[in-house]
Amino acid sequence: MAVPAGTDRNKTAVQARTGVNKETGGGAKARYRVDLPNYHADCDANYLRLCKLMPELASNQCWRYQVPGGFLEVAVLERSRYTTEVSLQASAEPGSRGRNWLRPPPITVRLYHDARMAEVVAVDGQGPVGGDGLNFSYPNPAMHNEDERQQVNRYLSEWLAHCLANGRVDVELTFGDRRR
Repeated sequence: MAVPAGTDRNKTAVQARTGVNKETGGGAKARYRVDLPNYHADCDANYLRLCKLMPELASNQCWRYQVPGGFLEVAVLERSRYTTEVSLQASAEPGSRGRNWLRPPPITVRLYHDARMAEVVAVDGQGPVGGDGLNFSYPNPAMHNEDERQQVNRYLSEWLAHCLANGRVDVELTFGDRRR
């Protein structure tokens, strides 16, 4: 999802990356503050995109899509009354050696149905993403940035948009005793 150059969203992203705040004179690094409206916008968009990728969520357990260079597998890990936790994992096409390095890491996402939001809770089996959000110091043992949580949710947003634009449902058709 591209952000127009003249928007505040782009300005705050540059400030968060560089640590320079032009309004305070540019020299002192401003204390990081979560951009909550943009974070919620990403989580809302992720929820809608995941709902498109997972039709009949209440009755199905897994989905498989063919994307350029491989497959996307979405599987339900846990269900409760107001939340569903799913795993998204990409795999390379069989026989395509050397393309494994393009594969994104497995992502675990929690869907909050009452709030209609989806948030990344783990990447490559390691979570919670961004730590506990308190007492943040950098550098830290995991080398996470202050806006790590925002970054992975933005990454998920872009990845889901790519999958929706380029993915195809992977189904097997059976005619009599032959598969196609």
